[in-house]
Amino acid sequence: MSESGPVKVSVDNSRCHVYGICQQEAPEVFRISESGSLHYTANLSARLAAQARQAARCCPMQAVTVRGSARPGAGRRFGRRGPSASSGGQRIVVAGGGLAGLSAAARLRERGFDGELVVVGEELHRPYSRPPLSKQFLSGELDRADLAFRADEPLDAHRLLGTHLTGLDPVNRYVLLRGGERLRYDGLVIATGVDAKRLPETPVPSERIRTVRTLEDADAIRRAVYVARARRVLILGGGFVGCELACTFREMGMDVTLVVHSAPLLRRVLGTRLGRVVGRIQARAGVDVRLSTRITEWTDTGDGLRLRLDDGGTVEADFAVLGLGGVPRTDWLTGSGLDVADGVLCSAGCHAVDLAGRPVPNIVAAGDIARWPNPRFDAVPRRVEHLIHAVEMGQHAADSLLLGPDRAAPFTPVPRFWSEQHGTRLQAVGLPALGERIEVVAGSLRSERFIATYHRHTPLGEQTVAAVAFDMPRELLDHRDRIGSIRPRSSPPAPTAAGGRGSR
Repeated sequence: MSESGPVKVSVDNSRCHVYGICQQEAPEVFRISESGSLHYTANLSARLAAQARQAARCCPMQAVTVRGSARPGAGRRFGRRGPSASSGGQRIVVAGGGLAGLSAAARLRERGFDGELVVVGEELHRPYSRPPLSKQFLSGELDRADLAFRADEPLDAHRLLGTHLTGLDPVNRYVLLRGGERLRYDGLVIATGVDAKRLPETPVPSERIRTVRTLEDADAIRRAVYVARARRVLILGGGFVGCELACTFREMGMDVTLVVHSAPLLRRVLGTRLGRVVGRIQARAGVDVRLSTRITEWTDTGDGLRLRLDDGGTVEADFAVLGLGGVPRTDWLTGSGLDVADGVLCSAGCHAVDLAGRPVPNIVAAGDIARWPNPRFDAVPRRVEHLIHAVEMGQHAADSLLLGPDRAAPFTPVPRFWSEQHGTRLQAVGLPALGERIEVVAGSLRSERFIATYHRHTPLGEQTVAAVAFDMPRELLDHRDRIGSIRPRSSPPAPTAAGGRGSR
């Protein structure tokens, strides 16, 4: 279906951080110049409109707006193995009110599903962007209204906000809500995401110890900073959340102690060599980084926290934030017959798999909760927790639900994510954690401006599994399409380069 009117693109420069995601999605519309500024085409042809809309959906700062009339793909009919596209008497339930659920719901309407659409979400808010919670929202740069996702058009769906899911019966096709209500479905999208991981040894209770998974979490931390006049913060966790929180609090003028069980920072994500670069950036910004350190005792003194470390030292802080990753929200699926070990196991096409290893025709999963094999890499099911992944998997899961497991195509994305470390933009494509060998192909680690590619050995040859750029977003484009490619082996494999991935 072609566009029936003009399509216009605009970018809010006050929100744009030039992460380069839009250029990856629509390189003919958006372009990062050599100077690092973003340029774009304002008036689009029908051919480029779909790319621009996808770029707008994937923009982490919601800085891109696309205005125009009818969208391509609307009214497209799918097969009859799942809920049919034109099925006024059928109901699809989307379990989860976050980005993956929103993406799936919007795709169902785009594909012509005209039955009842019910979105069940535990939070009281419409879907919002979570990455800014630990950055721009905490610092006050963005407010609540700025976090809301800008849908392409109003979504014709019944929203059950503030509603908790307590069970699933896939045989009789209903989800169970708190209070005992049964919500029947003909098709189900599971997109309940993850909860923030907590530590059992932290004081119970203590209002001074927080996670930053939800808008309420971030609100509570903002109150601690502005109302309680907090000046010292301890962050536990050396992943992206912990490192980005350290950046935010330092920019706000606070004393920051970052305690990490392992070494170096971001080791599980980027490996040892690049993790050391991040550590240098953090230390230079004034963050007190404590590597290979554990907290052995937590004490709430009433005026603050006193934390004893395993090296015998202590840290005084006004509050602490846990940045330890996420735990899949599968508690409500206990006893459902689905495989929910470390998330919902899915087929390559996103259909949920039962304990007997069979895809369930009327159930798909998407986003942080889904564990599936990406044939681009191998047959090992993995979870991927990134914003762009939630957008893309929600869309693919919706397509697969309408098609059914026999006709659904495998979901083979190139995972993409980004971060900003004290002004240094970090962007990645692929799965760096799979890498066995790292090669710096542009720039240098010493300059902290470079591109590194990640490779591993397979029976067929060496596979490129990722590329990571520090302050080189434009150059990273050359590597995206190579992710998953294999260079045939012409000689015995070389030994793993020292200092590549490091011990795991």
